[in-house]
Parts: sequence; structure tokens; C-alpha cells
Amino acid sequence: MIEFCKIIQVVHPMSLHAEPKSIPSLSKTQDQALAWFARLQDSKASQRDRAEFADWLAASPAHQVAYDKVAQLWQSTALNVALRQYSAIPLPQRQQKLRPQRWAAAACIVLTGSWLLLASGLIERWQADAVTATGEQRRIVLADGSAVTLNTDTALAFNIIGERRGVKILSGEAFFEVQPDKTRPFIVETEQGTVRVVGTRFSVKTGDATQVDVESGIVVCAGQQGDSRQLTAGQHTSIASQGVAAVTDIDAGRAFVWLKGRLIFQDQPLEEVIAELDRYHQGAIVITDAKLAQTRITGNYKLEDTAAIIRALAGISGARVINLSPYLTLLKS
Repeated sequence: MIEFCKIIQVVHPMSLHAEPKSIPSLSKTQDQALAWFARLQDSKASQRDRAEFADWLAASPAHQVAYDKVAQLWQSTALNVALRQYSAIPLPQRQQKLRPQRWAAAACIVLTGSWLLLASGLIERWQADAVTATGEQRRIVLADGSAVTLNTDTALAFNIIGERRGVKILSGEAFFEVQPDKTRPFIVETEQGTVRVVGTRFSVKTGDATQVDVESGIVVCAGQQGDSRQLTAGQHTSIASQGVAAVTDIDAGRAFVWLKGRLIFQDQPLEEVIAELDRYHQGAIVITDAKLAQTRITGNYKLEDTAAIIRALAGISGARVINLSPYLTLLKS
């Protein structure tokens, strides 16, 4: 079953149209988790199968984490929506038409393809009204006169209907210039919570937590637990599943410098610098050793040529640049 999943991964049709960076490969653990999930959905799965699965889970904590992600994916609303749009056949109908002996293979096909779709961000792009590619930035004027600038690799959906106005950031980062309207607050939704404003300038960045930076005006950040914090100009907070973090001050010159097509770093580890640069670079950048990753970096760089930035960082840190392909660059001591 594992080898069968690998074959499906290689020929997945979405890979014919996506950027090479957009389609990640499955790790061995992810591949095994997908295969085990598919195997256990088969009505003919035996007690021996389940015992072997229990042994596999116990072999490493990473196995449980990977399997839980597969199970969550199978129940995901986003997956069902994506499959409807991609195949025009709802997931439940697919299940009803499958004979039991073919269930494991079909589950592997759907899960492997879906894992790749979620990892690549293609599902978010199907749901979005506006997107940017890696390294692209785009400014859009909304129906109410507000403007939003999408940073690299960003997807958002509009929510301006009747008395409601706002957007949902599905992935990425955006800067908002909101037209004042006390009767209709502007609301930005993310996976972790909401940012509510009347008229102001601020940025929102998604990820494991939602990062909010305010350039001017007042915003109210609320978490899923009902807690909230008010921010004013020059302040920052993050919204996570646990709640809204304490408010801190920001360096506005650095926080919003990406709007000018630049990146600024001040005494930061090379691994943090590369992680930020990688958002704008076509392909992966990998640091090969821990000592090099901790090299401190200070600099101000133009984003128009990420390859030139990599070479400059290598010069500062004493690293060698090894281009294994157009989509994989190594920094090595």
C-alpha cells in the first residue's frame, strides 16, 4: 500500500500545472500514515492489521502526529469543498459507490492527493477571490474604497455584502488601508480569530498564530475564546488558539518595509533570515549545519533579486552557495 501511495503521488494531476515549489513531497512518515489510514478503512482489516498498526504508532511519537493529521484531513470541511470543486462529485457519493475491497486503494488516492493539495496551498487558492504567487505583491481597491496589499504567496476571500465589509485571509500576509465608516466596522478573519477596525492602516500575517501590526488608528483583536485586546499605532499582538497575546511595541520602519519591496534584519540568526527570505524565493533554501544557522545577520536588502540576497548572506556568514537545482539551494560552511 505504501508503494501504491507513492505512485499516486508522482502522477497526481495537479502537479502538471503548479509551480515546482508548490507541490511538496511526502516524507516517509507521512507516506506511512496515509497508507495505514487507508488500510484501516477497509472493512477486511484484521486484528493482525490493527496490532501491526499499534506497533507502528508506538515506534515513534512522530507516527502519532502524522496519523492524527491524516485523520483530521479526512474530516476536513476544506477537503470536501475542494473535492467538490475539483471533481464535481461530493466525497460521500464517492464512498457509497466503492466496493469494500477497493476502499483502501481509493482512500489512499484521495488522501495522498488531498495531503498535497493542502500542503501546497491550492485549496486556499480555490476558495480565494485574490491571490499572489511566490515573490509577487498586489494592491487591490475594494468596493467600499478600502485598499489591501497582498504580500507574497497570499490568498484571501472578500466579505463585503450589504452591511458587512471585510475579508478572510486564507493564507499569507496583507496590509490594509481601511476607509472610515463607524456604521460598518471592517473585519479581517483568520483561522485563529478576528481583527476589527473602523478606519486605520495595519497588517495581518497568518501562520501558526495571526500576527497583527498597526501603523495608524485603532484595532481590536479577538480570539476564539472570547478574549480581546485593543491596539493603537506602533503596537503588535498575536492571536493563537490559546488567546490574544500581550501588546508590544514595534519598529514601524521594519514591520512595514516589505511594502517598499525590501527586507531589514537587525542582529538576527541566519536561520530566521532565511526563513523570511524563503517566502519570496522560488524554491527552497536549506542551511546544512546548526552553527551556520546561528550566525547573526544585520542588513537591508531589495527583494527584486532573492538569489543576490542569498549570495550576500553567504558572503557575510562565510557560507558556500550550492545550487542543486533551480528550486533547491544549500548554504554550507
